[in-house]
Amino acid sequence: MVGRCTILHQAVPPDAPPDEQDVLHAADAVARGLAADGWTVVFCPMTQNLAAAEAELRAQRPDIVFNLVESLGGADVLAVAAPALLERLGLRYTGAGLAALALTADKRATRRALRRAGILVPPGPEDGHAGPFIVKHATCHASFGLGADSVVARADAVPAGSYAEAFVDGREFNLSLLADGAGGVMALPVAELLFENWPADMPRILDYAGKWQPEHPLYDRTVRSFDVAPDLADRLQRIGRACWHALGLTGYARIDFRVAPDGLAYLIDVNANPCLAEDAGFAAAAERSGLDHATIVARIAEAAFVDWNTSAPAARKLDAPVALRSALRDEDDISGLCRATGFFGDAEIFVAEELAADRRVHGPDSDYRFLLADDALGLAGYACYGPIAGTADAWDLYWIVVHPRAQSSGIGRRLVAAVLGDVSASGGGRLYAETAGKALYAPTRAFYAAAGFMLQAIVPDFYAPGDAKQIWLKLAG
Repeated sequence: MVGRCTILHQAVPPDAPPDEQDVLHAADAVARGLAADGWTVVFCPMTQNLAAAEAELRAQRPDIVFNLVESLGGADVLAVAAPALLERLGLRYTGAGLAALALTADKRATRRALRRAGILVPPGPEDGHAGPFIVKHATCHASFGLGADSVVARADAVPAGSYAEAFVDGREFNLSLLADGAGGVMALPVAELLFENWPADMPRILDYAGKWQPEHPLYDRTVRSFDVAPDLADRLQRIGRACWHALGLTGYARIDFRVAPDGLAYLIDVNANPCLAEDAGFAAAAERSGLDHATIVARIAEAAFVDWNTSAPAARKLDAPVALRSALRDEDDISGLCRATGFFGDAEIFVAEELAADRRVHGPDSDYRFLLADDALGLAGYACYGPIAGTADAWDLYWIVVHPRAQSSGIGRRLVAAVLGDVSASGGGRLYAETAGKALYAPTRAFYAAAGFMLQAIVPDFYAPGDAKQIWLKLAG
């Protein structure tokens, strides 16, 4: 299928660093590949002015959007604004969906989700590991912040508030994954990153300078090799496929591993929507499989149609059959629904189930009210809310959760509308919602904004250093 395609990428100023400039090379390469396949291609550089991006996309009226947005205003955490906008406009787009992109943008959340799926990841200081550790930026990619001093010997040397995990001083491998056109995934040949003639006093990592600055003495000392033992390659590919399904990845992805001297393979990074420049690792792995660059671009575009039409049948259809109810049944798996999103930790899921248990035990006398949404496959979402004690007419939206299969279907907005109706009928006038400021919750914040909530206050460092609490308000009635 071909038609009109918009290539959406972040606007790149002339003085942007090399990792930002790289997206322009990828955009040009994708445009050539699409044109070779018969697509009509236009570009849409995106800034933090989402209204301008929306107006441009509406004017272009694409059949599909090739999403190459990696950051906005220099901030990687804002890249999720692109799929959030595209979802709201009902536009098909390539690569990772909103939930998966938001999840993988946060290394802490990704690690929790991988552990729940039984995939081995390096332990952190919180696990009692003695060291050494590699200190990374939790929400940045492209080796941002990595340098010679990023590996520290002990937990007490990890800067406060930083993300750190055990430094696996072993071999490093990259695995590229590509949708197979039938709703599955194809694992491309595994590449090893060789550290040649490496200084003895330098940890074997590809830091920012070594990756992006040609004048750096280590720039030419990392070499890609596809000479990987078949049994090891097969093991990494099996882990990669498990990761793809566990995180809900679509279109294409790249996964990085470290294999320790004892043979254990640790998954160290997940890159949804990796670079598609013709000299990047993804293109090299595809070429090793006999797929030229134009072919992988066409496959990624075709996968967007498959994902749109089959993997999320309820999504993008605001008239999909959904039944709302207020009675919480004993068989309703609240914790399972929360866990399926990949957003919540065990402590948060415990609280969600505790509120449900309170409602089951006390019924109408509980302080917590529930509205639940069912689709053809069962419980698809729910909202938990109640009056705020000591206020005249304020209510709190404690939880609103939608299953990944039904996200962007309109269920969340229906739940909010139904909650507001009940609040108004009960004499309430204001509905408050609280959420976190970290990258993982960018889709939540986008949802509140789209549902008509207004940001009222920000409490810095409320949940953790660098993780603020945001308070949103929507008037009832």
